[in-house]
Amino acid sequence: MNEEEFLKKVKRYDYLDLKIYDVNGTLRHVTLPSGYVSQSVLTNGVGFDASNLGYMNTSFSDMIAMPLISTAVDEPFAESTLSVLCDVMLPDRTSFGWYPRNVLKKAIDHVKELGIATKMMVGPEMEFNIFKSISHEVSQRSVCVKIKSEAEWPLKHEPNIEMEEGYHRLPPFDSTYEMRNEMVSILTGIGMPVKYHHHEVGISQFEIEFQLLDAIEAADWIPLLKYIVRNVAHEYGYVVNFLPKPLKDQAGNGMHVHQYLVKESKNIFDDPKGLYSLSKKALSYIAGLLKHAPAVMAFTNPSTNSYKRLVPGFEAPTKPSFAFGNRNSAIRIPAYVNDGNARRIEFRTPDATANVHYAMAAMLLAGIDGIKKDLDPSKEGFGPFEGESVPTLKNLPSTLDEVLIALENDHEFLSPAFTSDFIEMWIEKKRKEIKFINSIPHPAEYDLYFGI
Repeated sequence: MNEEEFLKKVKRYDYLDLKIYDVNGTLRHVTLPSGYVSQSVLTNGVGFDASNLGYMNTSFSDMIAMPLISTAVDEPFAESTLSVLCDVMLPDRTSFGWYPRNVLKKAIDHVKELGIATKMMVGPEMEFNIFKSISHEVSQRSVCVKIKSEAEWPLKHEPNIEMEEGYHRLPPFDSTYEMRNEMVSILTGIGMPVKYHHHEVGISQFEIEFQLLDAIEAADWIPLLKYIVRNVAHEYGYVVNFLPKPLKDQAGNGMHVHQYLVKESKNIFDDPKGLYSLSKKALSYIAGLLKHAPAVMAFTNPSTNSYKRLVPGFEAPTKPSFAFGNRNSAIRIPAYVNDGNARRIEFRTPDATANVHYAMAAMLLAGIDGIKKDLDPSKEGFGPFEGESVPTLKNLPSTLDEVLIALENDHEFLSPAFTSDFIEMWIEKKRKEIKFINSIPHPAEYDLYFGI
């Protein structure tokens, strides 16, 4: 669709909805009556205050949203409305370096310039909860969260085995099956390449997995998936949670990212003669990603809640290791992949609190640094390890504060796409979040200390 065709299409609707990413990766929007939409909107864009999206301070916050006509879809939750994603530019029409899409595009352009690859392909797995209700309050006299969910599974005698009761559960125990069918119908109806959906291991926990696709497309789709899933659940009287660890003693929600690199239509991770059929470049990519993992986690796991998920016993990685088919490793080489065109690795650390464009860019640049330096993951001590015991490796960071220290000390590999002022802003923003969380009395402190 060219601009002329797009403008003709807009006239068949009452409204054009422009969607913009804020600094957290959440969608915001502004809606234009279709009669206002002209060539000028496509050429000059629409001005907005970026400070309210977390990008700049109010002394200089004017930005321009530029509609991406290739992303136009029918808005699922408003009649006669066409929806488009936007790029963001500075008033002088230069690219805004902090905008999530621009960061990821810069990372991919850097890889192209190096001649290593032309495309990053990914397959995200989106885990989330659908609860009957969530109420939470933080005030001077109340700190609480109350969640209504599916009934708990019947407990077995073996410790921790009860979690497996939920995996691929059938109705009536899978109580939101029809709701998820409707979610996926809307997602596929607007072009999202969904692979499947199913009940996950935890209470009220579910997964929607993508087909393998271009990283920028995937990063664009994920916030839309969150938006659609939340709105469909709302229409049913439910609420969706993407927090990594909403329930004590239950499996947390990850955003595992399958990934590989393509050069001129060839998967450069594939080598039938290599370890696990992986090429030397793929192994170096693994080494770079694991070597920089503590810093990368500032973007793939950027919340205090992220580190309540990354604990032993819940198929969540706690060490920077790689292995074949092992879900306890930070990087798993899927054992079921026999097609060399889809040869890939799975990074299991990320979660959906990430700004996914930043997360994809950070993972890519870490892996590319490993390729540039010809790193070997085995010589670096990252494995391969089988089983749950990895005694020779230090743990991955266990708090957000630790990963911010890691990012301060290790961010040169990010410089092709992340500016130094952006890194400073991100660290400052996240430390404010830590300070806020640490200032709030925890209900468990009453259990531990009230009677002392």
